[in-house]
Amino acid sequence: MLLPHRFRWLIVGVLFPAWCGVQAEEPQQMDPVGFLESYCIDCHTSDDPAGERDLESLNLGESGFDTQLLQEAIDELTLRSMPPEDGDQPSEEDRLAAVDALTQRLTQMRQEATSTNGRTVLRRLTRREYRETMSDLLNIDMTMFDPTLEFPADNLSQHFDNVGDTLVMSGHLLERYLDAADRCVTKAMGPSERPAMSEWSFRGKFPQQAELRTAHRRAFNDRFLCLYDHPFNDKTEGAYGHIESFSKGVPVDGTYEILVRVKAMHRDTPYSEQSVKIDLEEPFRLGIRPGDTRIGDLPHRQPIQPLLAESMVPDDEFEWIRFEVPLDRGFVARFTFENGMHDVRGSYARIYRMHRDLLPEKIRKTAGIFLQRIALISEGKIPHLRIEEVKVRGPIAHAWPTASQQALFGRGASGEEPWDEATVRDQIVRFATRAYRRPVTETEIAELVAFYDSRRALGQSSRLAYADTVKAILCSAAFLYFQTPDAESGQLSEHALAERLAYFLTSSMPDATLRRLADEGKLHDPETLRQQTRRLLDSEESDAFVADFLDNWLDLRSLGSMPPDPREFAFFYAGDLQVDMKRETQMFFRDLIDRDDSLTELLAASHSFLNRDLAKLYGVAEEFSEDRATEFRRFDFENSPGQRRLGRGGLLGQASILTVSANGIETSPVTRGVWLLENILGTPTPPPPDDVPTIEPDTRGAKTIRDQLLKHRENATCFQCHRKIDPLGFAMEGFDAIGQSRKVYDTKPRRPIDTSGELPGGAKFEGVEGLKQQLIKRQDFIARTVTERLLMHALGRRIEPSDRAAVDAMLKPLEDEGYPAAQLIESIVTSELFRR
Repeated sequence: MLLPHRFRWLIVGVLFPAWCGVQAEEPQQMDPVGFLESYCIDCHTSDDPAGERDLESLNLGESGFDTQLLQEAIDELTLRSMPPEDGDQPSEEDRLAAVDALTQRLTQMRQEATSTNGRTVLRRLTRREYRETMSDLLNIDMTMFDPTLEFPADNLSQHFDNVGDTLVMSGHLLERYLDAADRCVTKAMGPSERPAMSEWSFRGKFPQQAELRTAHRRAFNDRFLCLYDHPFNDKTEGAYGHIESFSKGVPVDGTYEILVRVKAMHRDTPYSEQSVKIDLEEPFRLGIRPGDTRIGDLPHRQPIQPLLAESMVPDDEFEWIRFEVPLDRGFVARFTFENGMHDVRGSYARIYRMHRDLLPEKIRKTAGIFLQRIALISEGKIPHLRIEEVKVRGPIAHAWPTASQQALFGRGASGEEPWDEATVRDQIVRFATRAYRRPVTETEIAELVAFYDSRRALGQSSRLAYADTVKAILCSAAFLYFQTPDAESGQLSEHALAERLAYFLTSSMPDATLRRLADEGKLHDPETLRQQTRRLLDSEESDAFVADFLDNWLDLRSLGSMPPDPREFAFFYAGDLQVDMKRETQMFFRDLIDRDDSLTELLAASHSFLNRDLAKLYGVAEEFSEDRATEFRRFDFENSPGQRRLGRGGLLGQASILTVSANGIETSPVTRGVWLLENILGTPTPPPPDDVPTIEPDTRGAKTIRDQLLKHRENATCFQCHRKIDPLGFAMEGFDAIGQSRKVYDTKPRRPIDTSGELPGGAKFEGVEGLKQQLIKRQDFIARTVTERLLMHALGRRIEPSDRAAVDAMLKPLEDEGYPAAQLIESIVTSELFRR
């Protein structure tokens, strides 16, 4: 009997070409049809198929065969469940060869099933592209405004969010587009009159959140606003300091001046860092994060709360600190202790348990968390930030009409009412041309003018009727979808090429320069394309390309989807390392492009970009000063030989990669090895059969993960993949689930970590640094992987075997220089694949 229906999608046993410079063993050639006839079809006939699995009718030479049935057969052969014990048994060599041949045919069929024949399927804007486009089109500040928050997540293909045939449209999404257009246009319209500057002052009345309210009233009579937790604790208590009387927030969007009189308390606390869980060596940092008063629940985390500003706070003496921050209408500034305590709720009991003798005599015998909290806030020495007074003023430096109003209405943002016919037409053509990323047709103009007239007929003013017309434009297919090429030639128009280039390198709509060149018919010229590529790569707008491409290629989008254990990895949260990790990788890749350096530097580099929190994670904190803790700078690990030997520098030593390839609790050589094969070498392995047991960590320390993986390698079919996967993963075992270096496993007894390995073909290495040296020998694999991922990001489709010649043509001229990053991107943009 074959495997149950639920196993039908698993692919096993496929053999890939060798890498690292040594040719792997050639699998024995096998006629898969002959094998099935010899060992399977006697039972699985058309007339009376065992287990209702008819293999006799399976024609491997035809397209469209039953891939589910063939997958089940492969799984059974891999697990040695078939043929049955009383049947004829193939030799081990024949079984392996059959699994290989069947899997290759199955893989080919699945590729054919998902193929788009080298064409980009009509696709819509992704969530990120929609957000960036709305920001540029309407000049909206998206710092605390996200019109896509309620959009369904975009489907992913190989981690990429912009593959056309996976970006479905639904009725639900269409409703979200209508709502988003309404919100964006309303925000862009802003107030009808220039807002006056307002001032607010708060002193002496700072009620805390519910859990702290009684304690603070008894201790300070609400004179101070106190911050204890860092903002990313699971159950925050004193993490977000809000001003309760500022209940409606600021009246209009704008920039506001905020003055805070604050001091750091008890950085010299006698309590141990284990009890208060805070790094007392670091100056305390005050941050400002926005809070939406319409959501409420200001003492806790909200969906959108970027760090707007932060500053170090002096110890023990109140001082004024000045901030200038953007705030949207209805938002307030919430004050945060950015490097505060981790789990202040638990600290009360820990202090009483560990340091009762250090407490004042009158509170030593206090019992229960409620009374202990009151006692320690009143009489103890818990590290915290104490705010005495706050002043808010704004909006300051407020242009009028606003930039958003000018983008929406043009120069005549506050024009006369009503508008004449020529003004209406001009406004509609101006906006629709930018929104559609191409000239508007006369038919489209007529339809939009008619829509405007219908709104006027309902009694709306010119401005409101025009605003509704803009909403209609923003919900049209011409805005939401990319332009289609010529049906016969496949050639992109000038404006479609400008659109593709802009969304590739800026994740947003074409700017004025690209639109002008498209209008003049100059973009298809290769030299013009090169110049525009360099211009866009040199601009700040290409930072969005760097961030989005790395999310797609390296799956950095998943960073934080399996959050590290907060008990074991408190520093990950206290330092907000998720943001820092991504920024390190982004700055590293950005620098590679800016210097037009070789792609081999992705692995071979001895440097990276760190701030003090990352430097602590990497063990080089002494190289970073306390007073500039949040600043990132280039750091060469050659200055720290110990870390260099561990493999720091380049992608494989970066915490983002080491965290996203772990599961947040422990590491797995298999997971990290598969990640490397897929994302760096471009030779992914198929998943194992579902019946293969997972490896559970041996908490007693009797066996290392290497010992346990030997069980998987005993199966000859499993060995074919594990011989490629495991050595890569073993090399990275010297780093834990958030990228800290380690020499032993956290088991009892502690067992040393062996990071040595041997690649297919016999090349041996030690640790990540040794693995890098082996991988760099086959830089062509790395270059091809990066090129194919860049093309996938640029074209919005999967790269297929038929594209191989085009990819080779891009890479060949750059081979002698080690594939310079910026020149590679230029080569992609000027290629036929990009322009068609």
